[in-house]
Amino acid sequence: MIDPKRTGLVLALVVVWAATRALAQSCAMCGSSFGVDDPVQRAFSWSILFLMAAPYTLFGAVAGWLFYVHRRAGRRASVVELAWRRARVPAAEPGGQPT
Repeated sequence: MIDPKRTGLVLALVVVWAATRALAQSCAMCGSSFGVDDPVQRAFSWSILFLMAAPYTLFGAVAGWLFYVHRRAGRRASVVELAWRRARVPAAEPGGQPT
């Protein structure tokens, strides 16, 4: 039997793969104003890369820090909770089961 989710995923991947060449082209002005292997074009491309990478790097750093703080707080809360439960459980009588 054909899985509709898998078929949709494969279809989306094929469409994206087919469109990569068209999506990779620059705007008409940028493509026609610079010659082939022009150093200005290369510098322009690198500057765009750095401008695009800055927000992603900042977002990734903040998200990583929040994840780290969240995980660290979760460990502390579970340790405190276990210590609190242990203090409230009465000691077992000899030969008996703890309650």
